[in-house]
Amino acid sequence: MNPFVQVPAAFRRGKAPSMRLAYGQVFSRLLDASETLRFRVISGHLWITMEGRREDYHLSSGEILSMDGPGRLVAEGIEDGAVVEIA
Repeated sequence: MNPFVQVPAAFRRGKAPSMRLAYGQVFSRLLDASETLRFRVISGHLWITMEGRREDYHLSSGEILSMDGPGRLVAEGIEDGAVVEIA
């Protein structure tokens, strides 16, 4: 299994798609200083970290987190994975 999830075309076009991150699958994106990504967990569990920051975040169904750049953002499906909306 490839641990890196493919980014849906809708995400590249600036829409807010939902994607499934299975257990161990990773979403990674390099954000510049002006970028913010918002994660909304529709179901499951998600771990998020940002390069250069001490905090890691564990999100569950219904939780929302916004992350500002700059830096490399990494999100991973944990426990039973997650369905996530990214905007």
